[in-house]
Amino acid sequence: MAKDPYQSHLNGLRERRNRKDPDLSLGFMRRQFQQEVQKPYEQLGELSTIWVELVPTELAEHTRLEGLSRGVLRVSVDSSGRLYELDRLLRGGVFDELVSRHRGKALRRVELKMKPIDSGSRS
Repeated sequence: MAKDPYQSHLNGLRERRNRKDPDLSLGFMRRQFQQEVQKPYEQLGELSTIWVELVPTELAEHTRLEGLSRGVLRVSVDSSGRLYELDRLLRGGVFDELVSRHRGKALRRVELKMKPIDSGSRS
């Protein structure tokens, strides 16, 4: 049975002229996800578990590991008092223990910074 040339011509027109279904996937965000979520998680995955073990819970709840780059671990702390307390703790031997237990990239130092707290999130 031979194909009808008019029907195949009409099918070709339909394919070219009809609107394509919109792409509802989040594939366009893949690169952003890898940069902002996946890479920091892979870098800090083991380090964050060690951090929670070494830093007291009441202090660790007020810190956030921001990233690890070139041997510098960036940590945000929510208040200056806790920043001072964490600094004393790190200098008191926690940093050395952190370095010895972390088997990933070389850890040279910890950079602490105060992260402002949003007024809407205070209770």
